[in-house]
Amino acid sequence: MSIQKYGGSSLADDAQVAAVARRVAQTYAGGNAVVVVVSARGATTDELVRSATAVSGAPDPRETDKLLATGELASAALLAIALRELDVPAVSLSGPDAGLRAVGPPGAGVIASIDTGTVRHWLDRGHVVVVAGFQALDDDGAVVTLGRGGSDTSAVALAVAHGAPVCEIYTDVRGVASADPRVVPGAGLLQRLPAAVMAEMAFSGARVLHPRSVELAAAHGVDIVVRDSSGLGEGSTIFGGRAEMLDSDVLEGRAGVVAVTHDEKVTQVVVEAGRELADGGARVLQALARLEIAVDSVQWLSHRDAPLRMRFCVTDDAADEAAAAVRAELPDDDCVITLRQDLGRVCAVGTGLLSRPGLTALGLDALSAVGIPAECVSCSQERTTFLVPRDRVPDSVRTLHERFDLHDPDTARPDDLCERS
Repeated sequence: MSIQKYGGSSLADDAQVAAVARRVAQTYAGGNAVVVVVSARGATTDELVRSATAVSGAPDPRETDKLLATGELASAALLAIALRELDVPAVSLSGPDAGLRAVGPPGAGVIASIDTGTVRHWLDRGHVVVVAGFQALDDDGAVVTLGRGGSDTSAVALAVAHGAPVCEIYTDVRGVASADPRVVPGAGLLQRLPAAVMAEMAFSGARVLHPRSVELAAAHGVDIVVRDSSGLGEGSTIFGGRAEMLDSDVLEGRAGVVAVTHDEKVTQVVVEAGRELADGGARVLQALARLEIAVDSVQWLSHRDAPLRMRFCVTDDAADEAAAAVRAELPDDDCVITLRQDLGRVCAVGTGLLSRPGLTALGLDALSAVGIPAECVSCSQERTTFLVPRDRVPDSVRTLHERFDLHDPDTARPDDLCERS
């Protein structure tokens, strides 16, 4: 079985839709059962959001999900029409029609299960099945969307449910790069990398894949291949089904930084309580978790008789909700909350980073040498995060990319954790 996903940029105009149809037809002609997942075309989703906010200052979340889901439905139907023009039997299905069930609030649904019956029915009849990504059905029978980039997650989930070992993601880039090519034109292509590294890259700013899609692939042993929508080139393979690649004994001596990611749309939330709160930090994090707000770069100072001092980062669009949650959780504790939007996040991503503390020092030294202050540094085995002035983020990315020699393909050996070209 072939599971393919095409992003909105690959379907932006009618000629591109026809080109994708020809590519899918070639796969079908090879005797494969084919499921195609599609995103909304071009800027459709953004236009729908603008329309919703034009008629309402606070669009109803449930109705907004219904509106946004129409973008993917249009893409699916159009591609099915194009396939039929090529004499390929095809049928389009919404996410709910394809059996996707989700839990969670509007705009942030999480796939809970997939009923494979309808898709199997059409595959058994020899049809290509085109599924609208980004959407599922919740427990109340309403359409719920899966968040930005959710079509990636739809595709991987369908691969898991239907037993496909590989999910192919076609996009407008040639694969996963060692940095954003718009910031670092000489960024190399990462041809092979483990899902754990890709998940860190996706969470910390690499927009080529939705983070949850990578986590889902790793959990169920599905490999993801990312390549240009032209079909040319080998692209990048993210190994979700090769657990042995993540064995630290196997990787000993081959660890290090393989990519630099960035995100300029982060807000640092500073919480300062007027008195000692032994459990204040935990209460704040629990309140954010209930709202499913992801936090990063947490700093927490709280000890006996000292007031709570806490800092953490969230995405810009979650900042106001996070601040409101903190105020609601600590209403009587003389709490001052400050939102800082003058910082950006730059991350060195790889493996074994805690085992090699010199790499963090190397990054800090490189930034300091060009006059870029790092206000906060946090480290894990796969990611070192630097919070830097927002207007210096591009310079920081280029500086770290050069310092770690990621632009040079000769630095990657054939047996490296991540191959570069």
